[in-house]
Amino acid sequence: MDDKLTNTKYCKNCGFEISYYSFCPDCGAKKITKRITFKNLTQEFSDRFLNLDNSFIRTFIHLFTTPKEVIDGFINGLRKKYLNVFSYFAISLSIASLYTFIFKKYANDIFLNNIDSQDQLEVTKITSDISFEYQSLISFLTIPFLALISRLVFFNYKKYNLTEHLVIYLYAYSHITVITSIITLPFILYTDKILTVIGIQMTIYIFYIAYVLKSMYQINLKKILLKTLLFLMIISILCVIFLIITAVIMIKTGMLPIDK
Repeated sequence: MDDKLTNTKYCKNCGFEISYYSFCPDCGAKKITKRITFKNLTQEFSDRFLNLDNSFIRTFIHLFTTPKEVIDGFINGLRKKYLNVFSYFAISLSIASLYTFIFKKYANDIFLNNIDSQDQLEVTKITSDISFEYQSLISFLTIPFLALISRLVFFNYKKYNLTEHLVIYLYAYSHITVITSIITLPFILYTDKILTVIGIQMTIYIFYIAYVLKSMYQINLKKILLKTLLFLMIISILCVIFLIITAVIMIKTGMLPIDK
């Protein structure tokens, strides 16, 4: 069977004539001349995700080593060298979905079985079911919330506005999701210490965000420690308020029965 495609005169994406080009001059898409085979499909996967020159690998590594370069680059218009923030966020959500599926399948029952109080068990089950079902939505809502608090914490610095803080947290949150999913996956499969796993995730998140913001604002260790404490104080107060409101709503709607 002939492995060449017919009608490769025009770009399949935008219709521009590409008879004498390997890439479309109009939209930049690669000219595909061969039918899909296992060999070229494997090659394309390798080129896109495993190549050290690939923007995902480069972005992943440099968000460890030079996060300011990656994030500032996007803020200031750099688009080719690193994976853009929305693509990186989408990848992190895919990884988080897989992680959540495994967590729900293998670890959630262990976690719930370790709770003795019936009322606490019901609350925890409802909370975990909601977080699993709306995990992507929660991520979308959490990032602007964190960005707003961060901008308030850095109110005396004019370097980045609220929207730019949103970009910072999109990159940082996505990176943390990828890291913690990889690091803690063995723990949720082979331990019943689920709270320990959550503790590890939160610790990594706090330290990494502090590291990124220290790099972005070019401030010393003392200042970033004070900013981190202020951030944690604000978010703790808001979380307590949120939990109280949620508990009241659940009681009023009958989702959380109370003994009379």
